[in-house]
Amino acid sequence: MSSQPESERSPGLKVATIGSVPVYIGRSWGILAVIILVLLGPQLQEANPDLGFRAYLIAAAYALMLLVAVFVHEGAHALGARSFGYPVHRVVADLWGGHTALDVSRATPGPSAVVAVVGPLSNLVLAALGQGVAALVEPGIPHGLASIFALLNFLLALFNLLPGLPLDGGQLVEALVWKVTGNRHRGRVVAGYAGLVVTLGVLFWFVGRPLLAGEKPSFGSIGWSLLICMFLWQGAQNAIRSGKVAGIIAGVRVVDLLQPVVPVPAGASLADLPSGLPPVVVDTSGMPIGLVDADALAAVPGAAIGQTPVLSVTRPMPPDWVVDVDPNGPITPVLAPLSRQPAGLVAIRWDGRVLGVVSVAAVNAAASARAPRP
Repeated sequence: MSSQPESERSPGLKVATIGSVPVYIGRSWGILAVIILVLLGPQLQEANPDLGFRAYLIAAAYALMLLVAVFVHEGAHALGARSFGYPVHRVVADLWGGHTALDVSRATPGPSAVVAVVGPLSNLVLAALGQGVAALVEPGIPHGLASIFALLNFLLALFNLLPGLPLDGGQLVEALVWKVTGNRHRGRVVAGYAGLVVTLGVLFWFVGRPLLAGEKPSFGSIGWSLLICMFLWQGAQNAIRSGKVAGIIAGVRVVDLLQPVVPVPAGASLADLPSGLPPVVVDTSGMPIGLVDADALAAVPGAAIGQTPVLSVTRPMPPDWVVDVDPNGPITPVLAPLSRQPAGLVAIRWDGRVLGVVSVAAVNAAASARAPRP
């Protein structure tokens, strides 16, 4: 059977649902917590030998404070998006800090800039609160933690305002270029290249600058800089790539890349599966919930076909894999939700009916066919 348990289908541990938006601690966040303990614990011990093992407890507290800062930051993005009517699918804290999955395919430059900037602004508010608490308590560990919380949020706000994707400052650059040129895809490409410049700047600040000053960068500085720069470089490259692809296929319609499918009720048996067109499993309301796993289907004995429910060989898909869009409209509103899907395809629905699926492979093929030849 290919049905996956909820823990395998979700982005991680679901900790809350706020206004119908699920909030997760991603499975990779544990890696970030360990990195913080490994890098920060020894630094605290070296700077304050009297702390002893408590240095690692403080490092663990730092990891928890970072988690709070990330959730507030991403929650601000989610609230900002909802205020403009943009669908928000989930909020996740993970190895790379966090992200908010939302659909801004019908956004405009102004609201996009607002949604981007409210995240860093929320961290500035937390920084002020932390500084206020630090001013009220006596010197000691609580005072130090409040001060660290304030500094953490202040630095997080400044870092996210750096002018390059995938950071919030890059979203502002994208919105500005979009507003000036009227071309959203050009804005994304420009902001992506700005992100590459920002990445090199971050690497220089942590590693190159100390070397030029005749100093040896600390192990912690090198570790943090490599982790941060890897995230920035990858995000910037993805932005450039997606912006170029979106610009190339801006004239392509959804129907041009649509692969027709047959909706199959989740309660049906394998004997009810149609031949020819690939099936998409739907719930009682007609909402697509998954795909039939070909390998799992092939493993079912022939004698058991009539007694085996379709759901037992269904590969569940996340809720945001369904895109309600006019099939005769441009493909561009599909690109953002498509880029978030691990399976590399989305289900297209219109007027309450499942029309088919669009895959990353189909988009890439269309982009290659329309790309200018050297």
